[in-house]
Amino acid sequence: MKIYFIYSTFKSLKEAKQLSSKLVKLKLAACTNIIPTIYSTYVWKKKTYIEKECSMIIKTSKSKVEKTITFIKKKHSYECPAISAFPIQKSHKDFEKWIIDQTK
Repeated sequence: MKIYFIYSTFKSLKEAKQLSSKLVKLKLAACTNIIPTIYSTYVWKKKTYIEKECSMIIKTSKSKVEKTITFIKKKHSYECPAISAFPIQKSHKDFEKWIIDQTK
């Protein structure tokens, strides 16, 4: 059994909350954690930005990673959203089972 955490950033808390609800309802995620305020520094189209964003950690099963990334990319407001998936090497077995069960 493998679980993954997917990390993404969003321009607003509203957008993150809306997407979060859809991910859980569609069983693409067992649960999400939204961090409401982060400050991101980046270069986009040769201009440097420092902007307020929010971030989300999406907890899902290995079998749903590709579908989840595709869904986020399709619904995301950014032209090039940051979406990264990380396999979880160790976790509490009951937690792992819960994520698998919630994403069936």
